[in-house]
Amino acid sequence: MLQIIRKGDKTTHGGSVLTASETMKFGGIGVARKGDKVSCPIQGHGPTTIIEGNPDYLDHGIPVAFHGHKCACGCTLISSFAAAKVA
Repeated sequence: MLQIIRKGDKTTHGGSVLTASETMKFGGIGVARKGDKVSCPIQGHGPTTIIEGNPDYLDHGIPVAFHGHKCACGCTLISSFAAAKVA
């Protein structure tokens, strides 16, 4: 089950997703994509970027990020959206 990442979702380093799609929303919140900005509170990391996305799910040709995808600082994205199975 895929868990989408949205603006405001957290990371394993304690940061959060800062930017997301203005047009693709899930639960009323913009979805994060490869290249979107993420904060990282670890000294020396600062602002970072999502470096992974699922090429099967695109927003204007940009891969959408899901739970477990990585950022340039090495952190992992954590979805706040409950896992759902589509039947």
